[in-house]
Amino acid sequence: MHAHPNPRTTVAGLCAAAVGLAALAVTAGATPASAHGNTSPTVVKTFTTMSADQEIAVLGNRFLFAAEAETGGLEPFISDGTAAGTTMLKDLAPGAGDSSPAEFTRVGSRVYFVATTFPAGRELWVTDGTAAGTSLVENIHPGAGGSSPGELTAFGDRLLLKATDGFHGSELWTSRGTEATTELVEDLTPGVNGSIISDITAAHGVAFLHTFTPGVGSELVRTDGTDGGTQFIDIVPGVKSSAPEEITHLAGGTVVFTADTPDEGRELWRSNGTPAGTVLVEDATPGTADSTINDLARVGSKVFYAGTLPGKGRELLATAGTAATTGLVRDIATFSSNPTDIVDVAGRAYFVAETQGSGRELYTSDGTESGTVKVEEIAAGTDNGVVGPLVANGRFLAFGGDTAATGTEPWVSNGTAGGTDQVKDVVPGNQGSAQALVAVGPRVVFRTLVEGKPTLVAHDVQGWFTVDAATPKITKKTKGKLRAGSKLAAKAGSWEPGASLTFRWLRNGKPIAGATKTTYQVKKADRGKKIRVRVTGALAGHNPVERTSSATGKVTKG
Repeated sequence: MHAHPNPRTTVAGLCAAAVGLAALAVTAGATPASAHGNTSPTVVKTFTTMSADQEIAVLGNRFLFAAEAETGGLEPFISDGTAAGTTMLKDLAPGAGDSSPAEFTRVGSRVYFVATTFPAGRELWVTDGTAAGTSLVENIHPGAGGSSPGELTAFGDRLLLKATDGFHGSELWTSRGTEATTELVEDLTPGVNGSIISDITAAHGVAFLHTFTPGVGSELVRTDGTDGGTQFIDIVPGVKSSAPEEITHLAGGTVVFTADTPDEGRELWRSNGTPAGTVLVEDATPGTADSTINDLARVGSKVFYAGTLPGKGRELLATAGTAATTGLVRDIATFSSNPTDIVDVAGRAYFVAETQGSGRELYTSDGTESGTVKVEEIAAGTDNGVVGPLVANGRFLAFGGDTAATGTEPWVSNGTAGGTDQVKDVVPGNQGSAQALVAVGPRVVFRTLVEGKPTLVAHDVQGWFTVDAATPKITKKTKGKLRAGSKLAAKAGSWEPGASLTFRWLRNGKPIAGATKTTYQVKKADRGKKIRVRVTGALAGHNPVERTSSATGKVTKG
């Protein structure tokens, strides 16, 4: 494990639970000696309650979530990851009542969600991120019960969802955020009984979903969002069902998913939305036995997943949708490595896995055997070092890292062992319970507990991996006035150890062709102009930094 020195900046730190919220302290740390650590976590807000399982939607540089503060019940909140920028969006159930918002889903510049109010009941809402722009979309089922919307899914410029209007059971609906554009797509199960809908997945202009309907069973449905463009794909005809699960967009209008058939068991399938184009990808476990496939996640041009292979146990697999492109990525453990929490970080898969003698730790893969490696051993021995979920921010990763000394605290990684670190022991001692929630702007927001109360902590992940930089200076190597023929030298100052520095001389702020050395001889073209030098520092696994010197006086014309 790579310990990290204290952060350099002054921040509010969370105290141990026994000390209490009143003792939140301001602490100063030393300048970091390693190649990262330019930012520190900050406390955003403490809530009375907040479910870690609530869906969260990012809207620009803010995110929406459900929480309860001192002033009311469980309501929608919006935050930019700072204390000042975290407020209740709107008190939908005034006072201590709960509107219990959930399923926040962004479509374009708005976010849809489900909430309960009187007298509408549980219905569909939409917001542009302001209180004035937050409204009920439509009272789909008038009355206290509401339409019970669910499975909210972005579908181009509109929303797909399941809901009931009282005349039809729970069926597929669509909305563009107004009463006039909110309508039933198709009554898949005619009458009031309704269909059982799940796993709605958008795929390049079409959507796929898992639907149970009498007479067809539990099968795949493809839709373009219109009545005439919705059709069943009956993989197992008759009274038996294929029960599609884990529907995941692969490319274009194609998805991969798992389905259960009498001859193959539950295996990996592919569909382009037509019966003829819905096929078994591979019977990885021949015969009727299942390959126990789950945790499907699109990473780059492939879908990675966890599955069981004969003689290999449960390992990391990947597919591009054909048998030839489907298979084991690496046999990580002697028995089973049990990969979970697979995420795409700049085209690479990151996930959690385990081996004999080691607990659940962080791994990464480029889809090849040699490119699938453990990033870092965070916990000693068989203790688990990583607590999901894993949250990507650009090409960096954030997660809860667990050690015996600190408990579960905010960690970040740039994909290397040296760049995988705890950013701060937020709750001192071993009582930490941090969980990465969402990336917003340059930050990742974590959820932790203080005195049993959920507290949001934000960390600038992008800034953490920024090269330490200094402002360069220009010195004149020749005596007399600054004129054509004078020699200038750039002094970079103190930069990150190991950083590669490049230089660019500027004339009135514009680059001078060919002037990329640490020295520069003033030219006739510089007369009447001011000279600066810009230094760029780069280091593997970090964001590069540019710093520009102050300008010289104008070059004399004499």
